[in-house]
Amino acid sequence: MLVYFAEYLINQSVAPTLLFPLNKTPFTEYRSFYPTYATIYQLGVFTSRSSLPFIRVPYLYTMGSLQCLNLALLIFQALYMIFPNIYIVFAFIFWVGVLGGLVYVNAYANVADDMPEKEREFALGAVSVSDSAGILLSALVGVVGGVEEGLCAWQVGRGKDWCRKL
Repeated sequence: MLVYFAEYLINQSVAPTLLFPLNKTPFTEYRSFYPTYATIYQLGVFTSRSSLPFIRVPYLYTMGSLQCLNLALLIFQALYMIFPNIYIVFAFIFWVGVLGGLVYVNAYANVADDMPEKEREFALGAVSVSDSAGILLSALVGVVGGVEEGLCAWQVGRGKDWCRKL
């Protein structure tokens, strides 16, 4: 659940605030950032969900920790612009998708391969619920906690009103 919480909090609340001056990006409008991030993220998800025949990840807790690190780094990017250009953010967004996809495909594969047949159906349901619960929780934190609005307000307060131009 942790990996999905961090992943979708990034997607829903942090990514819309990962902006740069237009003249330092390949874009001509601020509204182009988020769809590009979403596409790059989905490419990461697709790549990792297609990797099961080649890569098996038995220890999924590490992925949750790495995704939380991504969340922290991308929040710091939104607050302090720690990365010098958008291409580093593109790489992080791709990595967010890769981690999420790896956990998704490997969680189901691990259940299918490692659980006794009597417990498999329940375990598959538990994996599905944890996925959905992480996504729901991130949406609630994002909306009720005002994550995107708070990051945008921080940026505007420091003279970067790009998030208001979406």
